[in-house]
Formats: sequence, structure tokens, C-alpha cells
Amino acid sequence: MRHDMTRRQFISSLIGCALCGACALNAEAGAPIYRGKEITVKDITDLPRAKGIQHHLARYWRPVGKQVQCTLCPKFCMIDDGQTGACRMRVCYDRKLYTKVYGLACAVSYHPVEQTPIFHVVPGMRCLGIATAGCNLRCLYCQNWQISQVGPEQTTNYDLPPNKVVELALELECDAIAYTFTEPVIFFEYTLDTAKIAKERKLKNLMVTAAYIDDAPLKELCPLFDCIRIDLKAFNEEFYRTIVGGSLKPVLRAIELVRQYGTFMELVVLIVPTMNDSSSEIKRMCEWVVKNVGKDVPMHFLRFHPAYRLRNLPPTPVKTLERCRQIAMECGVKFAYIGNVPGHDGENTYCTRCNRLLVKRVGYIGIAENNINKGKCKFCGESIPGVWA
Repeated sequence: MRHDMTRRQFISSLIGCALCGACALNAEAGAPIYRGKEITVKDITDLPRAKGIQHHLARYWRPVGKQVQCTLCPKFCMIDDGQTGACRMRVCYDRKLYTKVYGLACAVSYHPVEQTPIFHVVPGMRCLGIATAGCNLRCLYCQNWQISQVGPEQTTNYDLPPNKVVELALELECDAIAYTFTEPVIFFEYTLDTAKIAKERKLKNLMVTAAYIDDAPLKELCPLFDCIRIDLKAFNEEFYRTIVGGSLKPVLRAIELVRQYGTFMELVVLIVPTMNDSSSEIKRMCEWVVKNVGKDVPMHFLRFHPAYRLRNLPPTPVKTLERCRQIAMECGVKFAYIGNVPGHDGENTYCTRCNRLLVKRVGYIGIAENNINKGKCKFCGESIPGVWA
């Protein structure tokens, strides 16, 4: 969609920024307006195409006989020569492990941080989002299955090594890089090296992940990131085993470690009708969060829409999301949100002391009102957890 002037003026009057989901780097993106200044956004087709798959030595593995064992995630894949692990991205050659996606972005997007969704990090901040092919999980409802459930041989890849990602973000006057869409864990080396350069260049780093990762690589990532947004898929092992293709326990450990390492975190729960939406499960989840990582961790309850291999279920009723949010607040969660329901009051931030409106959001396109000043409610001075500058 190309933004005409009326559209630009409308968005600019609401949020001071004309970014929306349609302003991704794609063949139909128009030039957005930011703080009264027009920004030239590259067409993604202008980015250099990768010439092929180039293997880059991976981190976190060990030789075991004629195989290698990947130690990046809790699956600990044993990989034969010439074969890949469960993520399809890490391949064994001559008893060494290589990544096939280093510097090969297959998705590049330009969007506000709210679209991530991350709500407690600089509202309205512009992000460059990147992803490679692949994932170490197999969610039956994956919205990005065309790139997450295939290898890099099946995606259109762009030649964007870490330094080029940072240069592109700076050229587009972005404030942050978001590692998102598929799973940053499986493009770990690419994520790590890009985040290091971004941090040096004063860009924020945001990671959107299912947190299916072992302790050591997570510990290496945490200091580089301003926020790690974790998808907590459900609070029962059966769901993780049959719907996600993983296990709950390692995710809970990762959530605890992120808090222990001091990295700001937000949690997202996609509410799938009849599968992870029972009041008892939501209550147990929220009680665990409050007890183990605190009341200040924002929790987002998102509306499910049929996708990929789970098209037999309807979208989540809004009343179900409202119930989940109410349970969270009753359990002590201070900041509970409703997502994928544009215009709902549950997507706004309210002060937990004076109950005044702090941040009014316009769906995922940006901010209509922001009453947080230097990390505090401007009405009563209450400190609001997050990264505000």
C-alpha cells in the first residue's frame, strides 16, 4: 500500500510517525514521514541478493564420535555428516557444525516497536526487523510458516552481513534492530554479531523469541539486548509436545535466566481456543510469573487467527482475552495487555498507582498519547518498568 498525503497526515497527527505494518521494506512500500521529515525507504528488491548458501562455523556444539552434537537449544541434536539438525539451519561437515544462514536475511521489515509487540520500550520507536529461514520449533499455527518451516534453499535471501544490517538501520534512521519473524535462536551467530555492532553504534537490540535455548548461549546474548520478548506458548507440557514440538520446562528456565541476568523482558501468550485458554491454566501461568520473575513483567494475551496447520479453530473470542487479562491482574500482574484486537482498551498502559492513562496505542501502528516522562507517570510520579529512552 502506498500512503497518500491524507493517510500520512492522519497518522502523523495521531502518533507523530507515519509508520505502520504496510511500511515494511517491500515492493509496495511508500516513503514514511517521521517528525515532519520524509524518509526514503529502500525497496527490498534493491537489496543485494545472496548468491548461494555459504557455511559459517557455528558456535555451541561438540564432536561425538563421527557425529556432532549441537548444544544451542534443548533438543541437543546429534547430527551425522552432511545432515542438519531439527532447525534445518545447522549442518555437519567433517565433524564440525556450520550455520547455513549467516548473513542471509529472508525477511526485512521497517515498523514501529508496537508491532513486535513490545510495549515498554520507547513507545513509537522505529525498528528494522530481520529474520532468516528456519526455526527449532514446529508450531502448528505459525503465522510465518513459509519462512520458519523451510530451509534457506527455499527462501529468497538477501546478502546482509551484520555490518550491512546496522548500516541499513542507520540509513533508515531506525532506533533499534528487532530479531524476529522466525527464531533468532537458530540464527544465533548472525544475531550475536549483528547485536554487538548495533550496540556499538548506539542502536537498541530487541529479540522476539520462543526462548527454546540452552543456558550458555542465552547468557551470551542477554547483555547485548535491551529487551527480550518471549513467547510463552502455554502452561502445559502436552501443548508444547503436540502443538509446538518442544517442551515447557526449558522455556520457563530461560524466562528465569533472563530476569536473573537483568535484561528487560516482556511475555506474550497466544490464546488458542480450547487448547491453552482454560482459566485454571492461565491462573497457574500468571501465578508462576509473579512468583518467579515478578509482578512488573508485562504480559500480552494475543488473539489467535487460524493459520498453517491449525485452521479448524475460530479466532479467539475477545471475551476470552478479557478474562485472561483479568485473571492476570488478579494474580498481581501489573501490566496485562490484550493484543490483535485494535482499539481495545487492553492495549493501552495505565498507571498502577493513580490509574491514569499513560500510553494510548493505535493498534500496532503507533502511539496517540504518551504520558510517561523519564520512566515515570507524569501525573503521580510512579516509576513504570521498562526502557524509556
